[in-house]
Amino acid sequence: MLKLKNNLVAITIDLTEGCNLACDYCFTWSKHKPRKLPEALGKRIIDWWLPQTDPGKHIQLSFWGGEPLLEFDLMKRLIAHANKVNKTLKRDMEFGGTTNGVLYTPDKVKWCAENRSLFLISLDGVKEAHDKHRKFKNGKGSFNIIEKNVKAALRIAPHHQVRFSIATDTIKYFFQNIQYYVEELGMTNVSFSPVFEGPWTEQKYLDEMKEQFYLAIEYAIKKRKEGSSFKMKHLDDTARNNGQKMNPMRNPCGAGNFYMGFGVDGFGWPCHRFNKHGISSKDRAASPIIIVRPVGKSLEWCNEEWHNSFIEFSKEPPDKCKECELYGISVCGGGCYATNFDFNKSIRVPPDEECAFNKVQHEAGRYYRKRLDEEGLELEKSNDPSMFEEHRQIKSCVCYNCCYAEGTDQEIIHSDKSQGMSCHCYQTSYTGNHPSRTLNQKRQDEEKEKTLQKQFLDLSRRILANRNLEKTEAQEKLEDEILRKTGDML
Repeated sequence: MLKLKNNLVAITIDLTEGCNLACDYCFTWSKHKPRKLPEALGKRIIDWWLPQTDPGKHIQLSFWGGEPLLEFDLMKRLIAHANKVNKTLKRDMEFGGTTNGVLYTPDKVKWCAENRSLFLISLDGVKEAHDKHRKFKNGKGSFNIIEKNVKAALRIAPHHQVRFSIATDTIKYFFQNIQYYVEELGMTNVSFSPVFEGPWTEQKYLDEMKEQFYLAIEYAIKKRKEGSSFKMKHLDDTARNNGQKMNPMRNPCGAGNFYMGFGVDGFGWPCHRFNKHGISSKDRAASPIIIVRPVGKSLEWCNEEWHNSFIEFSKEPPDKCKECELYGISVCGGGCYATNFDFNKSIRVPPDEECAFNKVQHEAGRYYRKRLDEEGLELEKSNDPSMFEEHRQIKSCVCYNCCYAEGTDQEIIHSDKSQGMSCHCYQTSYTGNHPSRTLNQKRQDEEKEKTLQKQFLDLSRRILANRNLEKTEAQEKLEDEILRKTGDML
């Protein structure tokens, strides 16, 4: 059986190439006849992957497409199979995925919430922005039905994450979108993803982006002064890193290294974004940009050198990055592998569009830091302070997705590239702040508290049993403190 060089702590599996929308900026959709994942092949991938995972890591199996909820029953059967395989392995495993929201109805949300498989929902902000690109195949916008499902999903599981994409023709709605998420949906964690396939190098769009970012920043400052703040991923990152000298050479993410995406025909790509639909299995077999392929009941190497290029990416900075004025002081990590490849056929050459966007974002983040300092404000680092100090303070991430590890002790709250860690987006997928993780943490905390109480109670009993023995003043003081602590705990 093929063994990879690094543990795959997360994989995505395409359930279908079909979709009920026809978003014009989609990086996978094509007009070919969509294929569906054979159930036996899905199980084969799971059987190969799960035994190779590290027992000490939190792992994630997530589902992609197309629109994965078109094959909801297939997803449920694959989850049941993964749980069956994991019964003896006992891995800390969750499920997830990304949905356009059309089919994410309350019945499915409830099932997902009960089976550790919450989805990230794509909603591009207000109706005018969302319906610009996210349309049904008949050209009708999808906002009304998705907004309805999002609101229902948030009532059932408030930890759901929603992400919006921004293009050059929708950047003008950025500030309005932020207000919509906070005021209308009650969100406290806002994440956006740029569509780089557009004229981001044109000055009018860069000026518009800067204006919109600054409006959103002033709004965030206002909310903080009112005592009601929210997170703005990426802008928060740059604000935190202001003035820090960073080590920029981190792998941008875990793609091709600790994470892999599988297509409906079982071929394994560095990540789901490399998998373009409409390519036959015969042509895929000859492709230089897949890592593994299915053979018999297992998988085999297809391009080991390609795999190594992701593992060794951080050994030498891309030439374009070394020439950039933001090299070493920006949260940019060399760009998205897949975006780089789509534009320039190399994971080491970021496109001008992405660089131009990141420079404005960096400037806006610096302005955010300046305004925070002027107002005497700080950015909160976690929604869950009890888990923050130990696990969540020092992280590093530049990904434009919601963190794959949302709600776990691996979650990336912000970017801090002065620290010796890189993006953990390979740690899990788009689960949102999953309630089961919160409950598990609560149970662990309760067990620790019970153990501590028992230890103090046993120690107090021994102290009381030997109360008449001669002791030094320091010993008596310590015993009194232990007795007092025991009383407080009980």
